[in-house]
Amino acid sequence: MKASLAELRVFVTLGESGHFTRAAERLGMSQSSLSASLVKLEKQLGTRLFDRHTRACRVTEAGAALLPAARRLVADWDHLFADARDFARFSRGRVAVAAPNAQCALLLPPAIRAFATLHPGVRVVLHDVPEHEVHALVRSGAADLGIATQTDVRTDLVSTPMWADEFIAALSPEHPLAGRRTLEWAQLAREPLIGYLPGNPVRRLLEEKLASRGITLDYAFEIALPWTMMGLAREALGIAVVTMALRPLAEWNGLVVRSIGRPMFARTMTLLRAPGNSLSPAAAALRELLLGTAAKA
Repeated sequence: MKASLAELRVFVTLGESGHFTRAAERLGMSQSSLSASLVKLEKQLGTRLFDRHTRACRVTEAGAALLPAARRLVADWDHLFADARDFARFSRGRVAVAAPNAQCALLLPPAIRAFATLHPGVRVVLHDVPEHEVHALVRSGAADLGIATQTDVRTDLVSTPMWADEFIAALSPEHPLAGRRTLEWAQLAREPLIGYLPGNPVRRLLEEKLASRGITLDYAFEIALPWTMMGLAREALGIAVVTMALRPLAEWNGLVVRSIGRPMFARTMTLLRAPGNSLSPAAAALRELLLGTAAKA
């Protein structure tokens, strides 16, 4: 039978105190129980660890040689449990989130700040990537959570709806349509537009919805990054067709934002996680915070 942690702890404590009564008090046990544990350990090791002198004791040569290793084992065990408690109460940890550029820049920072206030010891890692890469990062485990557009494409990931992100138009204040309170898709179809690259999930979703209405948009510029889209719109080179998530960026660039009706379309943003694996306490807490924030939006 192997020595237990409790018996090693008796050995270490007695070796540090050199006194049965003081060691028993430190460990919160009776002297008889302490003596029994020590005798059991000595039998298992096949050597005497202490020379007894009434209530006091002196470590033997063998005990002195074994004491440093026993002390390390007890300390490592204590550190293991301390680390586990830290992770359980979020004193430490790491959680990774993958999201498209715009969400990383405009939507996630307030949520991350709120999370950091609640759990300052947890490090949040952001993967600022094109949207089509979000699924792969979550699937591989490189990201605990992901934010992406809901599509009809089947996925093995667990997907939870977060919020509806409606399409809007961002245009220069000098544009002839800037004076209108709302725009219609039929109007935009006659204008040079600034939109996402072909194959982008947001553009693909919009084109599918418009195709059912017999509407086709004419893109003067097809752009990957929203910052470039806003720069082009600021110079009146076209109307940027984006979603409400980019409204702050549009307004920072001095653009006017108009809703688009008849009909009004929106994409659904979803929160992704890999199936099968349970989330760490930190990742689960961030997920709940994100879903709670979305519910209030």
